[in-house]
Amino acid sequence: MKKRLLLLTCSILVIAFIFSVQHWTLAQAPSQGRGGGQAGQAGPPSGMMMMQILPLEMEWSYISFNMNVSDDVLVKTRKVFLDTWTKRKAILDKSDPSGDDENTRRAMRDSLTKLKTELDTKLKAILTPKQMEELAKWEKENQQRFRNRPTGTTGGQPNRTR
Repeated sequence: MKKRLLLLTCSILVIAFIFSVQHWTLAQAPSQGRGGGQAGQAGPPSGMMMMQILPLEMEWSYISFNMNVSDDVLVKTRKVFLDTWTKRKAILDKSDPSGDDENTRRAMRDSLTKLKTELDTKLKAILTPKQMEELAKWEKENQQRFRNRPTGTTGGQPNRTR
């Protein structure tokens, strides 16, 4: 009887130990701070901020494929986008590699905002007012999609509303 009780007690302890080790070693998602980053960060990571402020690739794709622009206009806008892309790359290359410092993030945000303003000014000289209006509408919708994107998913398929 004592052997059975000892065996039962040992079995329960082994099972409890296995569960506790599993709980401690199970992969956990990092805690979410403000802006969807890790705790203590003041906003979105640099790549997200860049895509929110200056979505160059997406904007170029929209103008190229969704807007009815002539080949001449497309060549002119390509030069503007290439120049802006080069400037953006220089901003990102000289920024702090960690990108988590608040002052670094603020400086990058200011530089990207200025670059976006320059891009819009150059595009206004190339595109028609109607095309600029269409582009502004798309940008607003794109910003809304960015703000409403699902965050904090824990793997598998992202949360979709459609």
